[in-house]
Amino acid sequence: MRPHKQKKSWRNAVLSADSIIFFACFYLYVWLFIEPYLIYHSFGNFIAYPNFSVDWTFLKTRLGYPGGMVEYIGGFLSQLYYFSWLGALVATAVAWLMYTATKILIQPLVKMRFKLICFIPAVMLLMMHNRYNIQLTSFLTLSVVLWFSVLYEKVPVRNSTARIAVFLGTFALLYYIVGGTSFVFALLAIVYELFAGRRKALSVLFAAVAIGTYLVGKYIFDLHIEIIHLRLSEVLFENDPWIKGVVICIYFFFPIVLFALGLWQELVSKKVSTSKPEIIAKVKSLKIGSLRQLFQSKKAKWIIETALALFILAAGIFISFDATKKKLVQIDYFAHKRRWSDVLASARQIRPESCGTCCIHDINRALFYIGRLGDEMFRYPQEFNALILSRSEFQKPNGRIFLKRSRLFLELGHVGIAERDAFEYLELVGSTPRIIEQLATIKLVKGQTEAAKVFLRALSKDLIFGNRGRQILRRLERDPALTGDKWIQYIRSVASETESVSFTITADDFFLQLLKKNRRNRLAFEYMMACYLLNGQVDKLVANIGLLKNFGYKRLPRYYEEAIVIYLGSGLPKMDLHDWQPRRETMQRAQQVNKVFTLNGGRQNEKAIRTKLGPSFADSYFLYFIFETPRTKQ
Repeated sequence: MRPHKQKKSWRNAVLSADSIIFFACFYLYVWLFIEPYLIYHSFGNFIAYPNFSVDWTFLKTRLGYPGGMVEYIGGFLSQLYYFSWLGALVATAVAWLMYTATKILIQPLVKMRFKLICFIPAVMLLMMHNRYNIQLTSFLTLSVVLWFSVLYEKVPVRNSTARIAVFLGTFALLYYIVGGTSFVFALLAIVYELFAGRRKALSVLFAAVAIGTYLVGKYIFDLHIEIIHLRLSEVLFENDPWIKGVVICIYFFFPIVLFALGLWQELVSKKVSTSKPEIIAKVKSLKIGSLRQLFQSKKAKWIIETALALFILAAGIFISFDATKKKLVQIDYFAHKRRWSDVLASARQIRPESCGTCCIHDINRALFYIGRLGDEMFRYPQEFNALILSRSEFQKPNGRIFLKRSRLFLELGHVGIAERDAFEYLELVGSTPRIIEQLATIKLVKGQTEAAKVFLRALSKDLIFGNRGRQILRRLERDPALTGDKWIQYIRSVASETESVSFTITADDFFLQLLKKNRRNRLAFEYMMACYLLNGQVDKLVANIGLLKNFGYKRLPRYYEEAIVIYLGSGLPKMDLHDWQPRRETMQRAQQVNKVFTLNGGRQNEKAIRTKLGPSFADSYFLYFIFETPRTKQ
């Protein structure tokens, strides 16, 4: 098989009209619909954090081992996802580089009627973004390999000895730049020499070199030579099987496709050359007709090619997009930004069964900060361990949970526990700007200024949040005690002196210590009352109802009122309600629930009871108390 002789201009080969339309749609979709800032937020929360630091020591460390260079570049480019328009541009550029390299690589093997294959790597990258996991370093690594393969093919050297030298030099350089992914280059070179270069002896030699290098590296030098960066494919978000599957496919895609195309072209050529002249003439005559005329029309050909390219893009989007996952990421992002109304707005757009523990935790925080926790918490799914993310409920360590716990406990006032959880996150996930800032804040609250400066100096080297770290350092120089920082001063005012406290189902010591330190700690009070509601401990809620006077309540929150009604009807000893009497309407609603409950056979007929009571009772505490509270002693 001879290389395809017809050369096309750079503009026609790389900047064709259909590719321009395809990548324009690609960019707009990623920018406006995927919203890359959500992917940046996912780093360290749902997916592995791509480490990067504006620091010479960090750069020298990365350059000190194979693959470190491309990891450094990938880490830098990943940071740009903080700006959605720039993140979309990065994704589009990487996709376009893979498309262009693929297009150039298949030219010597087959005619350009197969060019739709060139769009598939870009679609795979888009599928990653659709799952809110980009694996940018893996795709960037492969792009480097593809372009080195292009250079290898274009080297004007026909002498076998010289080509061997070029192959070995390129293979060694690539191993330093991209690590184990350099073996993909070896496979591509083997395919090229086998089909396009017509040097089968070289393809066998290159295969022996690649296999020998792998065996020597693994069994003699104990080097972990991996073709695929599976370490970067670890997904913290539901262990999404898409990610590892797509990464594996994209690495094996190019050698397999190029080998298949070359083999196909070889077989077709042999079949045509051995056919009888009359059969060849008959085959050629089949090309004459309306179909040929249609494809000879440049306009029709352009329309068909563009439509097929966009169809591939749309199919990839349809197959991989998960709307619920996007909403869950949005909820986590809005909670981080303290945009509490947006948290609740997004939560209302997903099915209740899709709300995981962390999502429910964020919903409860949002309800507290907009002043509706005691009135609306049962409008959303609830579970006891979601309120403060009790450690005993989680068998598998999760960095995201530790970060959320650390933030909540800091705001509550349990600074010691917040610090411990922050270090747990640091050990599990690594150094991210969020945890560095969290640890710096904790040290500032505790008055450990020098320790805080260590973390702030580290934060100042971050590409995105470096300026924030430098600003806080300058404030410390002017005001070492941060007397002008309202947030720090507030945390100090509610901080408990106890470094460690156990959280049990009673929750008493956990919250009462905080209220003892500061009786106006509203977060501690409302979370304590929420714990009592979730556990059905209406007696304890009533016993603490007098604390409402410390927070300026003008009325009883709805669920406190319903809990009081349940307590009054339980036959337990009377307690002082401190003038907080339930309304007549609430008493009547309780009687209605009791009547329907009795007439419909009790707890065994939950569905029938809920149906009879209707939607006005769906979020009432009465039904939660009957059907969902753990059966604990009151």
